[in-house]
Amino acid sequence: MLASNEIVRKSRLVPESVRKALIDLVSLGIVSSSGAGRSRVYCLNADHYFSSALSNLFKAESDRFTAILEAVRQSAAGEPFFSLFYYGSVARGEDRRDSDLDIGIVAQADELASIVERIREELRDASQRFGFLPNVVGLDFADIERLDKDSDPWWKSVISEAIVLSGKRPEDAIGFNGEGRG
Repeated sequence: MLASNEIVRKSRLVPESVRKALIDLVSLGIVSSSGAGRSRVYCLNADHYFSSALSNLFKAESDRFTAILEAVRQSAAGEPFFSLFYYGSVARGEDRRDSDLDIGIVAQADELASIVERIREELRDASQRFGFLPNVVGLDFADIERLDKDSDPWWKSVISEAIVLSGKRPEDAIGFNGEGRG
C-alpha cells in the first residue's frame, strides 16, 4: 500500500496527474483504495487481469535501470579514475523519457580525455540496447579546484546531487594531489 504522495515521489509525476490516474485506476478496478483524504492509501489489485503484467513491467524497468548503472560501472573498469558518478535529472529523480544520463568522471588531467573517450565507446552498445543517452563529462583536479574556488553553480548542483558509482565523492577531489583509482 502506498499513499498518493509516495506514488508521486516514486513515479516522479506531478501530483495532479497522479491523482487523475489513480481515480481512473480505481474506477477500472486495477487499484483499490482505502482511507479518506490525505490518509487514503492505494494498492494494486492482485486479482485484476492486468496486475501481473503491470508488476512485470515495473520490475523490468527497475532491472533496466540497474543494468544501465552496471554498464556505466563496467565502462570505467580498469581505468585510473578518482570518482565515477551520475548527476542531473536522473539523480534528482526528475528525468523524462528523453532525458540523458549525465555521467561524471574525475581523473588526472593527462589521462582524462582518453578515459572519457573509452567510456563513451564502451557505452555505445549498452545505450542502444537499454535505450538511454549517456552524456559523459570529464573533470580533472584543476577543473574541480577552479569550479570550487569560483563557487560555480553547476558544480554546486553536481555536489548536491551526485550519486557515486565507483570511487570517492567528486568534491573529495578538492585539494587532492595524489593518484586515484575507482
